[in-house]
Parts: sequence; C-alpha cells; structure tokens
Amino acid sequence: MELRHFRYFVAVAEYGGFTRAAARLHVSQPTLSQQIRDLERHVGTPLLVRDPSGTRLTPAGAAFYERIRGVLHAVDEAASTARYVAGLREGTLRVGVALPMPREIHLTVLTAFAEAYAEVQVSPRQLGLVDFDRPLIHGEIDVALMFMPVDPERLAWEPVLDEPRGLAVSTGHDLWDVDAVHFTDVLGQAFAPVHAEVPARAVRWWTMDEQRNDEPPRYRGAPGATPEEVLLSVRLNRVVCPAPYNYRDTALPTGLRMIELTGLPPATVVAARRREDRGGLAEAFCSLAARTVRGLARSAPGRVPASSELGDLRA
Repeated sequence: MELRHFRYFVAVAEYGGFTRAAARLHVSQPTLSQQIRDLERHVGTPLLVRDPSGTRLTPAGAAFYERIRGVLHAVDEAASTARYVAGLREGTLRVGVALPMPREIHLTVLTAFAEAYAEVQVSPRQLGLVDFDRPLIHGEIDVALMFMPVDPERLAWEPVLDEPRGLAVSTGHDLWDVDAVHFTDVLGQAFAPVHAEVPARAVRWWTMDEQRNDEPPRYRGAPGATPEEVLLSVRLNRVVCPAPYNYRDTALPTGLRMIELTGLPPATVVAARRREDRGGLAEAFCSLAARTVRGLARSAPGRVPASSELGDLRA
C-alpha cells in the first residue's frame, strides 16, 4: 500500500463517489477505480459498496477511513514540520535596527542569532526616524528591533527591554541643571517638531498627547527628519524633545544633555514581525531576541555575551 492509495480512498469517501473524486484528484475515473481495487486487495476486504444508487462505505471501510484520515494528517504534519525546520536553518533574514539601542543590545541579539542559525545570512538595515515601522509593514525587512509604539494591527512583537523615558534639553534651558523631571512639568514646554512622514501614532506617544488630553504640544523650529536634525533643533531653538533615556550614552551634540522623564510608562524595545509571518525565521528571531536579552543580567552591561553564555537561551 502507498500513500496515493490512502488519499484516493479518502477522496472517494468524502466526495461520495468516483466521478467527483476523480475530478478533484485530476485523474481518470478508470485509474481511480483501479487504485481502489488495489487497496481493497491489500487490505483483504471490500471497503466500498458500488451500486446504481451511489458509492458508500462498508463497515470495514468506515473503520478504515477513520484511521487512515489520522495517518494522512500525521504525514502532512510531518512534511510541514520538515519544511519549517528547513526554513529555520537556511535563507536570509533582513533585520531592521532603530539606533541607538540601549546597551547596544542589537549586537547581543544579532550575535546570538548568528550563533544559533549559522546557515542563515543576516542582512541588517538601520531604521530612521521617518522609516519607523513602515519598512517592516511593507515587506522591505523581515524583523525589526525598535521602540514602541508599532502598528498593532499589522505587526506582532516580543517585548525585549524596558528603558526609562528621557528628555533632550539644551544649555540655557530652565531644565538644564536638573537630572530628572516629572512629565507634568514638561507638558507646557515648546517641543522640537518632527517631519510629517513620521507616523502620527509614534509622535503622539512620544509627545505625551494622551497625558495632555490629546491636545498637541507647542512646536518651535523647523521639522526634523532624522534624530540629528531634531537634536539640532533642540539646541538652536531652546526647546525640548522626548527620547529614550539611553540617548544619554551617545555622543550628543555640544550643548545638549538628556535628563530622565519620570511619571510615564517606560519606552519598550521590541522585536517585531508581520503578523502573518508565523512559524519561520522571523518568529524564531523575535523569540530568541526576548530570551537573549532576559539573560543579560548574567553578563556585564554593554558586553556581548560569549557563545557559551548564550547556549541555554536558544532552547
């Protein structure tokens, strides 16, 4: 007996006859009839009753049908699993990274992924302020390490790391000498505007529109399309700009500093993918990113763990 015998028999049973089953299987009716006779000979008993009123299962055929459906389901699952494993172990993964990442966790994650999936070619791409989550939504990349908020309808994500919120201020500003400020003391400040192509969803979150009852902040200066342009606007126009607090660890332009913005939910780094990309490299990357960063407590901040340190995180 071969798998085609099983599939032909199940088709006849489910379509109620040879004519419809042959059409669905794209074989001739005589060929199908011969295959069913061969199967019955192997089994040793009639499985179908053929008469002018139609085709129906014998009691033996009904019992055989119930069990053989499970066999075919198991075969299909095994083939699907094999394709899944093959897909995880070969190919290319296009990874977007919104820099700067806190503690350079993108290096840790990419190193861990490269160790776990050595056959996969990783193609990185830096995401800009205007890009945000659009390259991922439009299929230009497969996954992304970035800050929330991302598109909740088209993207799925794994939380990777929470980072305090920060505020960029310039020398001469009345907040220059403080280390932290509550968000309620910032809502009335003038903000640096960003380019119109930056998703409004992200702008509203970072400028705390919800905390100000959806009233937009006051803006001063020309819109910036890159983090560098926005920071320059902060410097030139003596305005403020919310940003991840980890920007304090970057080379900020002279005359700028980052202070902590308190009283707000943290800024969350996520590993994001398209919702329809399930069961492949994209989902594996997101899961591994979350597990890897959770293990960073076992290593010094800012250091990429060695391969031996990451072994148990890939399970």
